[in-house]
Amino acid sequence: MNRPFAHTDIGNDKGRKDLLVPALVIWCVGFAIAVAYFWTDEGFTESLGGYYLLPWAFLTALILLSPSVYLWYVGKFDPFHPLVYGVWIYLMPAFVGGAVILTFNLTDPYFLTFIDNPSYNLPLSLVYVSVGFLGLTAGYFLPVGSFLARLIDKMLPTRHWGRDDVWLPGTLLIAAGIGLNILGFVQGVLGYQRVDEIGVFDSLVVFLAAVFTLGYILLWLGVFHSVRHTLIYYLTIALLIGLIPLRMAFLGNRSSLMISLVPIGLAYLYSGRKLKWVHAILFSIALFVAVGIGIVYGTTFRHVKGSEARINAGDYAGQVVATIEYLSVTDTSMIFSQAAGALAERVENLSSLAVVVSNYEKLEPYEEEYGIKNNIINEFTTSFIPRVLWADKPMVSDARSYSDLYFNFGENSFAITVFGDLVRNFGPIGVPFGMLLLGIYLRVIYQVLIDTPEPRIWKKAAYFPLLIMAHYEGFYSSIFPNTIRVLLVLVVALLIANLFTRRVASETAELPAV
Repeated sequence: MNRPFAHTDIGNDKGRKDLLVPALVIWCVGFAIAVAYFWTDEGFTESLGGYYLLPWAFLTALILLSPSVYLWYVGKFDPFHPLVYGVWIYLMPAFVGGAVILTFNLTDPYFLTFIDNPSYNLPLSLVYVSVGFLGLTAGYFLPVGSFLARLIDKMLPTRHWGRDDVWLPGTLLIAAGIGLNILGFVQGVLGYQRVDEIGVFDSLVVFLAAVFTLGYILLWLGVFHSVRHTLIYYLTIALLIGLIPLRMAFLGNRSSLMISLVPIGLAYLYSGRKLKWVHAILFSIALFVAVGIGIVYGTTFRHVKGSEARINAGDYAGQVVATIEYLSVTDTSMIFSQAAGALAERVENLSSLAVVVSNYEKLEPYEEEYGIKNNIINEFTTSFIPRVLWADKPMVSDARSYSDLYFNFGENSFAITVFGDLVRNFGPIGVPFGMLLLGIYLRVIYQVLIDTPEPRIWKKAAYFPLLIMAHYEGFYSSIFPNTIRVLLVLVVALLIANLFTRRVASETAELPAV
């Protein structure tokens, strides 16, 4: 029985839909009662001792997993659904897993001392996460998102691409993406390096590099759509597999291997293939291994390179070789020990959020000096002015300035999280309302590109680059401006790619919609 991964159209099942609003209300009321109980019952909290975070983590997990359970119940579970993907890729590990990591002292970040009254502010941070996710869920299911999606869908072209039409445009997009990535490395805006001053076209290069992701997904969709295993089919697979370790080697990112595997799972599912439990288990194991390898390589790469100082392309490539040589001669047990500690530190983001929750009111008078005051409104109103017209345009959401103010260390980029950014800008009330707007956006892109009566390969390829714009670890202020930039890049890239495809007369040229 494959019901959890079924993709059946039951939109007319009114009985089940009518359960959604009452269920959401019941969850909100139940959550409020549980929060009130745990908050006011000091005896219960004291009886838990050092395990006081676990009940809050359990409540948060219930909230985060509720949409997944609902979608499974109505037969529309999708691991890349906006209310599901963000949970397993970030929210559950970072906050529920983070609470467990802190409870059992698996990591001990220095900034824990910056949290006033941890037994109050750590649970409060989990409450903000839960309330924010409830707002996200409410925004997703509001009728306005569905209305906007139907409106947009009517304006989109109905062009079909055949199964064999993706090879050339996908390869061209990847080639362009590789060229832009190389340019980004040379300019110091990509990889484990940074520049002191942002150039006029640096940001443009970063967003144009999104064409690589588009081409990468498009080719994997072509692979899984294909029914004829020709020479180009095998050459494409060889190219795509070869790019995976190459990207990890040069990005120096701890999650670079995982972010190369996730689109493969998306392409497999959205190509119309049936996803069974055994596939899900194997893919989960592969992701876990990818995270481990990424942590080992990324941590070692950063250790070998030493800092984020910009270096020339030749020296940067030399750091890749030096990292591989270091891993080949270093004691394996020491590597895994360091990786385990780095994994716990990387996953756990609850303490970072708690630092903001604990200190945002006290540090608010200093935010203007650091250039991060009212960054959500300021970034939205200034980000669309090209740097070529405003060469001295300040960086509004500067992770280094934020880290310097809140963590007293400006040489690292600590997790701000969308919840922390909303609290800083608008107070607690900003969390549910800000996340509600994000939920509307997620409903629009999912309904237009995936859950649509007009499925297209190019829609499926465009979905993932727009989905990952909802980066819960970073600034909320950058989500919508960056989404608009990436959307423009995707539109231009798809229009160019369309020139290299043939017109298909009917939808039968594509596999059935998923």
